[in-house]
Amino acid sequence: MVESLSHQHSIPTDEVMRQFGGNIENLISSRYTSLEQILNDICAVKKPVVLNIRRDRQREDKCKICESNEPNIQALDGMYGSAISICEISEDSAAGALYHVLFQGAPDEDKKLPLTAVIHNCDVKRVWAGKAVEPAVYSGLIRKVLP
Repeated sequence: MVESLSHQHSIPTDEVMRQFGGNIENLISSRYTSLEQILNDICAVKKPVVLNIRRDRQREDKCKICESNEPNIQALDGMYGSAISICEISEDSAAGALYHVLFQGAPDEDKKLPLTAVIHNCDVKRVWAGKAVEPAVYSGLIRKVLP
């Protein structure tokens, strides 16, 4: 960000920091604190986490794929109960930026909702985007990490 502002305004980076450093820090803090917190929360869970980043349920423009994957997530909850943790995040929330962390480098046409993942001990076992995933597929990964 500093380099971009330096280039745009033709001023040295140290001058950007002198003039705008506080604003830059505030922007980064306000935008990414939630992301850092959700990452810490997920990593602190000792059981498998099924992460579900989807369109906010309250939005009028429903994501058909998010809605079609919902029964699969509910089936996992029924199968494993307290043995797993299901973490749902709205794409519109600040923590929704986790989508881009997990899907970095993917072409834009591949970046679709929902994004689901199985994570255990801060290790991302598998990520899916833009499709409904059958409970058996999730279950195969979950069984591998359960004691």
